[in-house]
Amino acid sequence: MDVAEIKATISTALAQRSSLPRYEELCALHDVLVRHIEALMPLAAKQIDGLWHGSREWYRKRSTLDTIPYEVAEGLGPGLLTATSHVKSLGYTLRFLLENAGLAQAGEELAAVHSPPTADI
Repeated sequence: MDVAEIKATISTALAQRSSLPRYEELCALHDVLVRHIEALMPLAAKQIDGLWHGSREWYRKRSTLDTIPYEVAEGLGPGLLTATSHVKSLGYTLRFLLENAGLAQAGEELAAVHSPPTADI
């Protein structure tokens, strides 16, 4: 699993834009996000299920994890604004999964994706 590619995808999805991207670009980004989300789901589930099941942290993370399949199934929607919003939401979801998959050190590896750069796509 290429963590650098996943981080780049997150940065692209969460980038602040001065204008809305084309729908075709959002479709392509959506496909990449979904592919990464599907790859990280089992890893994150394993890590999260390793937490004490009575803890607040486990409950919060497990609840978030349980909503991801529904979020992915929503699709982009017909409008440009809706599609842009959904892609951004999937970017945050992917970041959550990467942080909880046991692949990266939360403080060091993900520092770049917590502060998305400004980009014009």
